[in-house]
Amino acid sequence: MKNKTIFLEFNGIPGSGKTTLSNRVITDMKSKNYLIESYHQVIKKPTRKNSKHLLLYLFRIKPGSVKIGYLATMYLITNKKLNHENWLRVISLVVLFDFYQKKGQDCGDEVILVDQGIVQQIISMLYESELIADKYVKKLIYFAKKKNVGIYIVNVDLDINISFERLVKRKGNMSRIQKLNEADAIHTLTIQQNNFNKIRKIIKELELESLDVNTKACIDETVQVIVNYIMRIKDH
Repeated sequence: MKNKTIFLEFNGIPGSGKTTLSNRVITDMKSKNYLIESYHQVIKKPTRKNSKHLLLYLFRIKPGSVKIGYLATMYLITNKKLNHENWLRVISLVVLFDFYQKKGQDCGDEVILVDQGIVQQIISMLYESELIADKYVKKLIYFAKKKNVGIYIVNVDLDINISFERLVKRKGNMSRIQKLNEADAIHTLTIQQNNFNKIRKIIKELELESLDVNTKACIDETVQVIVNYIMRIKDH
């Protein structure tokens, strides 16, 4: 795939190493002079605090992004998770997909890594709830694939107990799971992993290209596996 932006989405339970892994891939490829960056470093999106700017931004989005918003809203309704926080996540998903469409038109040779992509967002919407209706998950993923904007998936796995241990040691802003006691945190991580497994099965059924990695392995080896994957996509 030459002269087309590649969007590489990392998904996995909290503590599985998504951000650490994506940062290492960026560092490795930049050292070899490849055009690669994190989504958060590239996008100039409006914030929730600036509602006027946000509304103006949303009025300029592409029709495909509106469709993503509709599908995400129906996903929340069918899974009984429509609330204020998740409505904001729908907006984030709309902004993300709009970025994919507009950036993909640049016909560059850039790789953009995303650790809060489509799959990660729809899992976060459920949080501690089991996925009970996957109809709109399938529609979301199928639509994303049909638009052919250059999305590829990296499924990041790690033993739930090890993920929890990493979360306990993490410093800085605390996530919702870090504020739970061990039993509740393990329970929530288990539910999220089960939801990821269901959605990853859908990804494979719909033949959206993906790569499975486990961060228990040597990180240098895992980084190289992902770099090789990116190079195969670029050369396709």
